[in-house]
Amino acid sequence: MNPYQNKNEYETLNASQKKLNISNNYTRYPIENSPKQLLQSTNYKDWLNMCQQNQQYGGDFETFIDSGELCAYTIVVGTVLTGFGFTTPLGLALIGFGTLIPVLFPAQDQSNTWSDFITQTKNIIKKEIASTYISNANKILNRSFNVISTYHNHLKTWENNPNPQNTQDVRTQIQLVHYHFQNVIPELVNSCPPNPSDCDYYNILVLSSYAHAANLHLTVLNQAVKFEAYLKNNRQFDYLEPLPTAIDYYPVLTKAIEDYTNYCVTTYKKGLNLIKTTPDSNLDGNINWNTYNTYRTKMTTAVLDVVALFPIYDVGKYPIGVQSELTREIYQVLNFEESPYKYYDFQYQEDSLTRRPHLFTWLDSLNFYEKAQTTPNNFFTSHYNMFLYTLDNISQKSSVFGNHNVTDKLKALGLATNIYIFLLNVISLDNKYLNDYNNISKMDFFITNGTRLLEKELTAGSGQITYDVNKNIFGLPILKRRENQGNPTLFPTYDNYSHILSFIKSLSIPETYKTQVYTFAWTHSSVDPKNTIYTHLTTQIPAVKANSLGTASKVVQGPGHTGGDLIDFKDHFKITCQHSNFQQSYFIRIRFASNGSANTRAVINLSIPRVAELGMALNPTFSGTDYTNLKYKDFQYLEFSNEVKFAPNQNISLVFNRSDVYTNTTVLIDKIEFLPITRSIREDREKQKLETVQQIINTFYANPIKNTLQSELTDYDIDQAANLVECISEELYPKEKMLLLDEVKNAKQLSKSRNVLQNGDFESATLGWTTSDNITIQEDDPIFKGHYLHMSGARDIDGTIFPTYIFQKIDESKLKPYTRYLVRGFVGSSKDVELVVSRYGEEIDAIMHVPADLNYLYPSTCDCEASNRCETSAVPANIGNTSDMLYSCQYDTGKKHVVCQDSHQFSFTIDTGALDTNENIGVWVMFKISSPDGYASLDNLEVIEEGPIDGEALSRVKHMEKKWNDQMEAKRSETQQAYDVAKQAIDALFTNVQDEALQFDTTLAQIQYAEYLVQSIPYVYNDWLSDVPGMNYDIYVELDARVAQARYLYDIRNIIKNGDFTQGVMGWHVTGNADVQQIDGVSVLVLFNWSAGVSQNVHLHHNHGYVLGVIAKKEGPGNGYVTLMDWEENQEKLTFTSCEEGYITKTVDVFPDTDRVRIEIGETEGSFYIESIDLICMNE
Repeated sequence: MNPYQNKNEYETLNASQKKLNISNNYTRYPIENSPKQLLQSTNYKDWLNMCQQNQQYGGDFETFIDSGELCAYTIVVGTVLTGFGFTTPLGLALIGFGTLIPVLFPAQDQSNTWSDFITQTKNIIKKEIASTYISNANKILNRSFNVISTYHNHLKTWENNPNPQNTQDVRTQIQLVHYHFQNVIPELVNSCPPNPSDCDYYNILVLSSYAHAANLHLTVLNQAVKFEAYLKNNRQFDYLEPLPTAIDYYPVLTKAIEDYTNYCVTTYKKGLNLIKTTPDSNLDGNINWNTYNTYRTKMTTAVLDVVALFPIYDVGKYPIGVQSELTREIYQVLNFEESPYKYYDFQYQEDSLTRRPHLFTWLDSLNFYEKAQTTPNNFFTSHYNMFLYTLDNISQKSSVFGNHNVTDKLKALGLATNIYIFLLNVISLDNKYLNDYNNISKMDFFITNGTRLLEKELTAGSGQITYDVNKNIFGLPILKRRENQGNPTLFPTYDNYSHILSFIKSLSIPETYKTQVYTFAWTHSSVDPKNTIYTHLTTQIPAVKANSLGTASKVVQGPGHTGGDLIDFKDHFKITCQHSNFQQSYFIRIRFASNGSANTRAVINLSIPRVAELGMALNPTFSGTDYTNLKYKDFQYLEFSNEVKFAPNQNISLVFNRSDVYTNTTVLIDKIEFLPITRSIREDREKQKLETVQQIINTFYANPIKNTLQSELTDYDIDQAANLVECISEELYPKEKMLLLDEVKNAKQLSKSRNVLQNGDFESATLGWTTSDNITIQEDDPIFKGHYLHMSGARDIDGTIFPTYIFQKIDESKLKPYTRYLVRGFVGSSKDVELVVSRYGEEIDAIMHVPADLNYLYPSTCDCEASNRCETSAVPANIGNTSDMLYSCQYDTGKKHVVCQDSHQFSFTIDTGALDTNENIGVWVMFKISSPDGYASLDNLEVIEEGPIDGEALSRVKHMEKKWNDQMEAKRSETQQAYDVAKQAIDALFTNVQDEALQFDTTLAQIQYAEYLVQSIPYVYNDWLSDVPGMNYDIYVELDARVAQARYLYDIRNIIKNGDFTQGVMGWHVTGNADVQQIDGVSVLVLFNWSAGVSQNVHLHHNHGYVLGVIAKKEGPGNGYVTLMDWEENQEKLTFTSCEEGYITKTVDVFPDTDRVRIEIGETEGSFYIESIDLICMNE
């Protein structure tokens, strides 16, 4: 029986198992039976021998895996990663150079490594350049050996005996090494051929050397800052001679990190572009993807990996050890010589043979299908990968790659937790014998569980091979060089490997003799599968190690200097971590890039179980929408304000959400970092906080005697500075805190004294302001210090909108002539709030829509002692910059109105001309909401003098002033004319100037006409608010009161009750279809047909004469009439016809014979409209 007839063979390797449990029957080497197998099993030795004969990669694949330069790269990166995990005062000082010197400057041939760096790149690109340039570059670089070695020896001597002389020697050597690299690295770049294209090529060739020389320089600068800080903190070294200190070296270090990073990535991309745009003559002029990938793989390990670690040299950001990781993937290729370029373009090859940006994955199993045959020389036809996201237990399945047939049989290799493939040997049938798509026959996997070597194979069919075979080894060199190891093997071992297998892809080549191109993806061994948060190190967790990603978010390619890809953060993502010390507190920060403007900043929240939700707004770090070429400075750090203690759970979920609405704002998350809080870090933070606040307050004043504030300093800035002062530790800095509090109080008083607006901070409620009813003064918002103004939406009462408003007029007496004033303030949040500032007519008219996105920027100071929330890195270190960051609502003189989106701070200017205290124009400042769903929270409102105006501004304000005066003259003339006409009409109503009695012949129509004239007086109310008095309000009130008096006198002398129908039909007896309607604002009695009737009985004085007056009109056929009849049946009738146009006033004298009369209203046909009926005694 054939032992390989199982269709589905699957095996899982478990880190805890003592024996490899093989499901098929071929021979294996159980670990417990072979104690020396860890590095010396027969199978492993055989494999090492095969490595020496491998001829795959670039014609000599063992050069790729067993080459000095590649091993040097991985060891340097491993050294940096390991070295920064130490927390000694000097961090990398001895460990770094103790490892780097023998790697970069081997004792047997000091020029070998640097030469290999250049040669390996030259072998990839294969472009000629004069050897003298390469030779010169080697000479330049090798001059560093003596300098570095001397410094290293002095450092070891000092460690053994830190006496004054040894200390001074180390300081001197640091300076010498720094000066050396300051000269050597530019010399290396500038020693290129004169031709620009040759110069670019030269710089690409020496790039890996440049990167490692830069790394040495940064190592020295990092040590210089730490060493000088160490000496400063130990008073026994106060006697030292003056030399550059940590303060001197630190800006040099940060600038070097930025410059080296940008140069390396830019030059690396030039190399990629050179290959991508240079046709390969050996490939019929096509672009060689294999060369492209080889360059990318080697330069990633040679340059980008070490560049990705440059940021952790920044002592200011990383004062203690750092646990860092590299999440990028690199690819090795099998069978590319089969010319896929004949069938697929470059981009198709790239898409087929590499993975698109993705969350970091861990290989869970490899699943290969073998051809269904029992004869020898079998092979695999296709495969798929199963993989896991970090700390996620749901295995994901990839696509099936290859030519899968339903009859094929599956064989699988499962990898349990903490089991990794670090090497594999691939045996494939020579493709000239094949007539199908896939030709791999066997794969030997060398696997580690961290403590021992595990071996496994996947074999197609019986494993019998009679044809010729190709043998290919895939893997990368060791991670670290151990001390006293001499010359170690460069091949990885179970406990010293730099990469693990993460994925396998393939591409079918439709040749006559068919084959499959394979790529093997490798990730760096620095990546922690548990996302462990360390208690003694700053832990960096790349964002792509998330295990859950929102539907709108995605992973995008990194810029080259981040060590991996980035998350384009649109909605949410989740990272799971592990932590064991539940007493340790942390600061959490992110490294990010964002293109949001000052007005469209993204706001992110962080949710952690049993921890209060954290949040902050992100300042913009770059502009534009292209994030493929971001520079070092385009990434910034931002720290959540609260300290965090994790709950006692092994796995902790961190869920990041975006809570802003600016979906077009790009937020790229690089890393999440956890900074353990120690006593020294806390004290250092308090010291930095004190120094920061001192620097902030020192910038407040415009002169040394501190009696004048800087004009750009806002009242809001002062309030926020006061919050920072209040949160300085009284335990550590009681005196300093008291002095700073006095300083900020003085600044607040100066701010109030220069503000010509009364009570702009609302500390005295609404004193000085005129407001509508729905205005409140509150003090419950941490964005503001103390009181602030809250405006509700406009009231909608039966369809009538009553705006919410608040305004203040600054009197002329407070202003200076021909002076510019700044009008500014702070908006916590708002919707549809209108700001109007006017002197000569709405100079400023702005609508402000401001989101409520600052709750996490400015946490409440009442939590200061409890959770240290006062120091929030989301607030700019320089309060003065807060204005720059948040201002952008500024008036455009070319526009009448402006809409301000999202700007929390606003700043406008208004100019005065000549002053006239009698006219008292002043300056009006008003906020108004006309929408029922509008709202606003405001504070720190200011109108302050900026300075005298001249030039164009002076001419413009004089022009405005003249125009305003002309307009006012026209308004006064218009007003006087309207006033005279209305007054004359009103005067005619009365018998005397005291308005004590009406003229006998005064009718209601005359009173109504006089009222109309009064209502026609212009400019009675404010242009912006219909219920706020305007320039003619007083004369309007005067005349309106006289009209009201006339109406009152008229009402009391009219014997008929409700003769003007203002109270409907009250007092009247109605039959049929008659009703009172409002027509053109007047109450009118309407009779709609002949059957309607309206009447009223009236008591009179016997033997008196009366005048009956009616204002009415008739429409349609027939007549309308009003009849007065006494009880003796004497009557008088007023008749109206449609021949009479409009409303007609008719009167008749009546002399009733009885003291009771009846008024009847009717019509014969059509409609009859009556405005008023009056009956007046002639004795009146």
